[in-house]
Amino acid sequence: MKKLSDMGERKAIDIVSAIFKTKDVAVGIGDDCAAIDIGEKYLLITTDMISQRTHIPKQMTPFQMGWFVVAINLSDIAAKGGVPIGLVLSFGLPKDTSEKFLKQLAEGANKCAIDFDTHIIGGDMKETSEITLCGTAFGTVKKKEFMSRKGIKADDILAVTGNLGKAGLGYFSIKLESHKNALSKHLFEPIPRLKEGIELAQQKCITSCMDISDGLSSSLYQLQKLNNVGFEVDLKMIPISKGLIGLKKKNRDIDIYKIALNFGGDYELLVTIPEIKFEEVEKNLRKIGCKLIAIGKATNENKIMVFDGNVKEPLENLGYEHFKKHLF
Repeated sequence: MKKLSDMGERKAIDIVSAIFKTKDVAVGIGDDCAAIDIGEKYLLITTDMISQRTHIPKQMTPFQMGWFVVAINLSDIAAKGGVPIGLVLSFGLPKDTSEKFLKQLAEGANKCAIDFDTHIIGGDMKETSEITLCGTAFGTVKKKEFMSRKGIKADDILAVTGNLGKAGLGYFSIKLESHKNALSKHLFEPIPRLKEGIELAQQKCITSCMDISDGLSSSLYQLQKLNNVGFEVDLKMIPISKGLIGLKKKNRDIDIYKIALNFGGDYELLVTIPEIKFEEVEKNLRKIGCKLIAIGKATNENKIMVFDGNVKEPLENLGYEHFKKHLF
């Protein structure tokens, strides 16, 4: 009998998706958020969970745990162009958890919510054997502005917001025992791209959007499956975190492109845009202080290729996936 370790997270989701029957839902399982028709808008709902063994290294503070579980849920709302309207949080905590820990955990969650103009409006708390935190976020988006994962056409420009490799920088800084607070914050306190998502949605020309939570390579393979397209990625165009480039100068064994492609945890937005619209969209993103970098294009060929200036070769799907052995 197959185990989850044989299948991985995405195959497991396919299995349960075939069992769950959705009715009157505009967008169901398989996108960043579910979307429910409420008239002129969609109600967006998303949930995400972290646990001590898989997400919470010993260097992570209770404040950062709270921030993280809120941020990753808000990132899903951002990927659909949504405006958050509230979150509920469930805390599973061991019975010997201190009052100080609990307060700092709540303060981190509250700070992230308030910083992004929303609130924690409820939740649950239970005794568990290890720390397990779950968030559910709600938001709204105008129907005409909803950014699905589906809709990519050949020759659409493939682009990302911000820089990639920030979370990898935090991880390797800790691993190499040379970390500073400023570096580990990139890993433990991600910034959901809410204002950028809203701005992109208002352009009404985005053919797909998702957040990069499990790595660029994994995200591309998910979009490929949904859209029956391929991609060509220009390796040299991928915007790499300056901090990661600086870390490589001190540790030459670090492969910055492998980290940018596969590590994940950056929570930037990955979008496709018709070529004729890209310049205008990029200009509008720049006005709100965000880079939008073209890193390739969609193709009719159902394969994903990466080009480094000399050689074009298939891009491996080495991003993060629960239940499987990981690259890093």
